[in-house]
Amino acid sequence: MQREPRPTADPARTQRIRAQLLQLLGLVVATVGLAGFWLTRDVDRSELTVFQRELLGVDEEATVVSFVLAGRDRMYYTDQSTPIYGAGGRIVGWDYRGPRGLDGTLTDTIIYVSVVGDVATLIAIPRDIYLDAWQTRVNSMYFYQGAEGLRRTVEELIGLPVDYYAVINLDLFENVVDALGGVNVNVPYRMFYTDRAAGLRIDLQPGPQLLDGENAAGFVRFRDLPRGDLDRIENLKSLAFAVLQRVRDLNVRAVTVLPGLLDAVFADVETNASPALARELLPRLARLELRVATLPTFLQEGSSALYVDRREVETFLATTFGGTGRTWVEAPEATLHVVDRSGGEGIGAAYVARLAAMGVPEERLLLSEGSVDPAPSRLIVTTDHWGEAEFYAAMLGVGKQQIDRLPNVGGRAVGIQLVLGGDARAFDAGPPTFAVVDLSSTEPDPVP
Repeated sequence: MQREPRPTADPARTQRIRAQLLQLLGLVVATVGLAGFWLTRDVDRSELTVFQRELLGVDEEATVVSFVLAGRDRMYYTDQSTPIYGAGGRIVGWDYRGPRGLDGTLTDTIIYVSVVGDVATLIAIPRDIYLDAWQTRVNSMYFYQGAEGLRRTVEELIGLPVDYYAVINLDLFENVVDALGGVNVNVPYRMFYTDRAAGLRIDLQPGPQLLDGENAAGFVRFRDLPRGDLDRIENLKSLAFAVLQRVRDLNVRAVTVLPGLLDAVFADVETNASPALARELLPRLARLELRVATLPTFLQEGSSALYVDRREVETFLATTFGGTGRTWVEAPEATLHVVDRSGGEGIGAAYVARLAAMGVPEERLLLSEGSVDPAPSRLIVTTDHWGEAEFYAAMLGVGKQQIDRLPNVGGRAVGIQLVLGGDARAFDAGPPTFAVVDLSSTEPDPVP
């Protein structure tokens, strides 16, 4: 019996199937390769203290993922730019003829992100916050200390652990938004600005519209605003909600969207996180509840820099996360003399800076160095100030030693002395974290 001839295969269809299989194979190989490389680099997440859990309003069973997200500004030299003036005499752009690049060393955007369950909290860190210990603004910390130093700085500013960092090129805004097919944003006002140095041209009309990647990047970079960076942060919040809504609409778990989105992200990120973290967080994106706020700051008289008040920050965090803050008490009137006997470089200065950040007036703090003392750090207190010293004992977690009198320092009477011993060297990696407890209902220890 003669067999029927087999139908001839469609060459175009066969080619498409092969191309799809090759793409799928390539994606699998790339994913496995990335996972094998990155999984060994994941970090151990910090254990939250009892107070920190109360501040965040989470119990011991809750898992908190925290990281700092920062965007590198474009690199160019400001002294090689000439202003372009509009009809009203305002600068509407810059003409630049010098070198440029994507890998700037200043962070244009800094955001603390905390994910607990299906709630993501984003706290924008104004880039003009001044750091007394470094004599610079927070947006320069990436230049001085790299991504790890920026992570520690944000940890210090907000008083909460930060486990991961992700430093991106600003082009990532464009890549992610384009991978999502654009985002719907209500542009609040006319945005027109040209900066040839940064390769930036912003030309947006007000009103609801679909922004592609380039225009979304311009939307969050526009700075010709009454409050400058603070108003720009408000636009960044609007974009965050728009991106999340687009993710919900598309459901990024869909095969057609997720590969492009991951490619866009991992191509432009400097991070200590691994794909294991991405796999943990991605399934939650479509159902995330987003909270977006700005870290409270104040403008010091006679300065253009911003500063933070530790008490105001804690109150803000408790309100934002729905937790409970501490009841603060005032620092003692007595002068505190910090004697650095730790043997570590700069540890005494770090303690003094942290004490000042915690609300101890700088005029009540003195610092000197002494010979190395391997004994634990401790307070040496005169009888008259024994009760007051409990403030520092609770804050620092150190013991107290009573003494009849302490020598004057620089002609000033000293009532409390903090001796930093060998254990203080544990803070070489960064400024110490202190814990202030509620002393309002605590009776001071009796004088021995």
